[in-house]
Amino acid sequence: MSSPTPSQQQKQPLKKKSILKKPSTAATTTTTTTAKATTPPNPPTSPPKPPTASEARELAIQQARLIHQQWEFQDQIQDSIIELSRFPLTATTTSESHDASNPSPSDAAAFRRQVRAFQPGDYEDLIEERNTKSKCGYVLCPRPRARVPGGGAYKLLGYGTRDFSIVAREEVERWCSRECARRAMYVKVQLNETAAAERVGIPSIRIELLDEPREEREGEADEARKRVARELEKLEVEKQRKAARDAEELALERGDKKETATTTTATTTLPVGAGQQVTVTIREKPVTMKAREPQLDEDEEGEDHLVLDGYKTKFTGDSQTTKKGEVASED
Repeated sequence: MSSPTPSQQQKQPLKKKSILKKPSTAATTTTTTTAKATTPPNPPTSPPKPPTASEARELAIQQARLIHQQWEFQDQIQDSIIELSRFPLTATTTSESHDASNPSPSDAAAFRRQVRAFQPGDYEDLIEERNTKSKCGYVLCPRPRARVPGGGAYKLLGYGTRDFSIVAREEVERWCSRECARRAMYVKVQLNETAAAERVGIPSIRIELLDEPREEREGEADEARKRVARELEKLEVEKQRKAARDAEELALERGDKKETATTTTATTTLPVGAGQQVTVTIREKPVTMKAREPQLDEDEEGEDHLVLDGYKTKFTGDSQTTKKGEVASED
């Protein structure tokens, strides 16, 4: 074969070299293999161990006890609803005047003790139970519930006044008055949605009434009056002590004689050595100096106001400045 001529070599284009470096196939393969080798495999998860027959039996017994305890609390709540639907008890057994604003202390204590385990739904059941007996929904109210004449599902209350409102007929007939509705709702907002089994053992839960029994209020008022009286006595004693201290200080400043001034004495016992003590009496030193009225410095001529830095100014024909105590010489 004949070799290409120089003219043919000039016609062939020259290939351009790329300035980018091609990745090495071997390096890429090595990196991927190393990454795969360093990834730890997921440990095999062992299935949970099933409980033994004795453990399963204990769990079942514990769950059954909890359910039985909850049912017992529910039965107690139902019994309390039936009992509280008969309240107040003292309104029919005694001749004392007790009403919703001044309930009997025994009825109020029993109501607070039993309603503390109620949920809001249980309290609503109690109100409905009392309404079925034509009683006011508030437990401590002896009056019957109100009956609104006429038809209609809603009623106008306080028409033409500031308290005008439109209320459902059923809501109006649950109570005997607005005051009892307010007292009942005051108790309801203190109840909790938590189950009774979780709250009945907490002694800090206490239900308060909007109108406490008058005896409790009077007892609290008497205690408050006694406390105020004690505070006033303390203030009066403190005022007397302060007046005595002020009198002593004033007597010392005036320099009163011993018989007119009050002498302060304090006795204390100081330890000297092992098993030895000495009694030290501290007395106030009497002041025998006579009291004197405040006096001004003697100024016969009354010209001290003309002296400045020891020199007195004279306003004469020949104005001269002389030192205090010296007479200006005449020429």
